Amino acid sequence: MRPPDPKAESIRFGVELETRVPAVSGVAVGGYHAGTPVTAAPRFGLAQWRAERDGSITYGPDQRPCEFVSPILHGPAGVEALWEFMGWMGEIGASVNASCGCHITVGIESAIGTDDLGAVSEFIRKLAHIAHWHAKAIYGQTGAGRHANRYSAALSPDVALHMRRVVQSDDEYAKASAADSCGRGMVNFKKAFRRAGGRFAGVVEFRAFAGTTNRLKVLHHLATVLGLCRRAAEVQCLGAFNRNKLQASRTRSAAESLDFLWNYLGWTGRNRPVALGLFGRLHDQWSAHAEVARRLCEKFDREFPAAAI
Repeated sequence: MRPPDPKAESIRFGVELETRVPAVSGVAVGGYHAGTPVTAAPRFGLAQWRAERDGSITYGPDQRPCEFVSPILHGPAGVEALWEFMGWMGEIGASVNASCGCHITVGIESAIGTDDLGAVSEFIRKLAHIAHWHAKAIYGQTGAGRHANRYSAALSPDVALHMRRVVQSDDEYAKASAADSCGRGMVNFKKAFRRAGGRFAGVVEFRAFAGTTNRLKVLHHLATVLGLCRRAAEVQCLGAFNRNKLQASRTRSAAESLDFLWNYLGWTGRNRPVALGLFGRLHDQWSAHAEVARRLCEKFDREFPAAAI
């Protein structure tokens, strides 16, 4: 294993965990995008998680649909806050089913170190290409059929055309419009040029992951997201959107794709000076969460052998 990646520690991220909670859990669930602070749960410093309703979650008679939304997290302490919160989720009896998802959002400026619109444009274009190359590893590590969900579907070839417009346009509105045209699939670029109070606040959201209460599984999802963002921020020479012959030969199955992803990010082999995206618990427990990801990719290959991703 290569050394930890100190630059990844500055990336600001958020996690949304869709669950069902027991009606007797005492969790006060707020409205959609109007979450209620979860006062009984571990915090990130003074910042609290919030609980909000999500109409897409199916649930039983003694349950409530609940999406837990993290505060903005970063660094080893942010990963620890996620770990501790998920431990608390288990204590209250939170559960998931096929209607639940796990979404991870990354602040673009924190990933690339600038709000320059040209740099932002290049970053999201590179990220779209890289995520497409590694789509089978991303879906595979869920062990579920998220690729068949229209809200987390694979990126279409049209995304490459929209990203070309993003890069070639000099107008911020035109860039935002082109990014919005990419739709909301496995990676959501619709808020890449968002502004809040006049300040750049662009984000990308990874939507491919299935709902889970398994902390190691979420660690690998987060490590994947941070690693891909770090690679997109650093790569200079970008290939075509579609996989080349070498990439195609290494992504025939989810298990093979996972090996390709790990090597690409420097988690295995010696191609990178650091293990991109890994720090703190993400680095220290890599063997444990990698083993979970491997098992889930093998499960994905058994259950979806003909998945065209």
